[in-house]
Amino acid sequence: MKEGLRFVDSDMHIMEPPDLFERYLDPKFRSRVRLPVGADGTPKRGTIVIDGLPTTRDAELQQYRKRASAGQPTAHSTQPLSGSRLQNSNRLDFAIQRNYDPEAQVMGMAMEGVDIAVLYPTTGLSLIARDNLDPELSLALCQAYNNWIHEFCRYSPERLKFVAMLPVHDVHLACRELVRCVRELGAVGSFIRPNLVNGHFWHSNYWDPLYTIHEELDVTWGFHEGVSALYSHMIELYGENRFYRHVASHWIEMQQAMIAMIIGGVFEFHPRLRVGFLEAQNSWVPGLLSRIEWDYPQYRDSHAPYLTLMPREYFRRNCWAAVEGSEPEIEATAGLIGADRMCISTDYPHFDSNFPHVAENLLKNVPREIAAPILLGGARLYGFTEEHFAKADAAAGAQRAG
Repeated sequence: MKEGLRFVDSDMHIMEPPDLFERYLDPKFRSRVRLPVGADGTPKRGTIVIDGLPTTRDAELQQYRKRASAGQPTAHSTQPLSGSRLQNSNRLDFAIQRNYDPEAQVMGMAMEGVDIAVLYPTTGLSLIARDNLDPELSLALCQAYNNWIHEFCRYSPERLKFVAMLPVHDVHLACRELVRCVRELGAVGSFIRPNLVNGHFWHSNYWDPLYTIHEELDVTWGFHEGVSALYSHMIELYGENRFYRHVASHWIEMQQAMIAMIIGGVFEFHPRLRVGFLEAQNSWVPGLLSRIEWDYPQYRDSHAPYLTLMPREYFRRNCWAAVEGSEPEIEATAGLIGADRMCISTDYPHFDSNFPHVAENLLKNVPREIAAPILLGGARLYGFTEEHFAKADAAAGAQRAG
């Protein structure tokens, strides 16, 4: 808990071990995946190459380098709520010393006051993020990651939950992998980038089997954007400037996905689908809903006669959008879309996170009666109940005693 309030981290990240694919990938695919290695010949963190193509474009696009020396000065923001960013800080020393293992994950949760954390990938954000990837290779990569994260969560399964990575290059393989991960491994949903895959729009009937499986399994569809994916049109628009691409991709790709799912009727035909729009703040949501509703009288009958609810009603029924605690617009946004349709992400351990001050920032930023449903929002998004919290409390108590 954080100051007596339940806290679900709706989007906490892990750092995959460099040798994950050496250990978990089906041997028949290993020759198609090249890992960076150190001087000792063992894998190290860096850009993975799959079928001859890097999994991210940053290595070749980024002209301006980050400072590598810990002794160099760090630029300090004058903004009152942004001074706790992790870059060039020592706040992750405990995790680095433990090589980002599950113990470090739980330690980070304790530092933030998190009861239950839902884990998302880091390298995996861009692992299969390209068009025309061999579906069987896509499946093998996803299975390797999902098997590893399942084992990672076994350290504290009552507190560590995960979302499955799905081979979206074949919707039927994606359905099969989601069923396996939920029924056999305990996944609480899926991680999917909002970028189009092989030109399939999110309102396309192509995705209907996957939407239906999510409903039938009662698990969450989590949209999570990254940056520098090979299929991202942000690269064509903004080129080498990662700052430009990062700002644009996280908002614009999420907006495109929400427009498709509301106007395209996804929520009309899949009324039990729970969707999270994660790590993109959420002040864009009320404006976008207002824009859709502005056009609704002109276009509903001619272009979307299947819609039976207002756009805001679909959002209130099916959607949650995340904040990271320090955004100045949180209280105003909560007044427009409802604090109960918001959730929160620590973004641990990424360099642009406010960890370990995320919940603290939120409680300083908004009244407690608004902060409470936001901190609890991930429970509603992922379907956690008091039973889940009771088990998490018992596990946390045992860890403290041990």
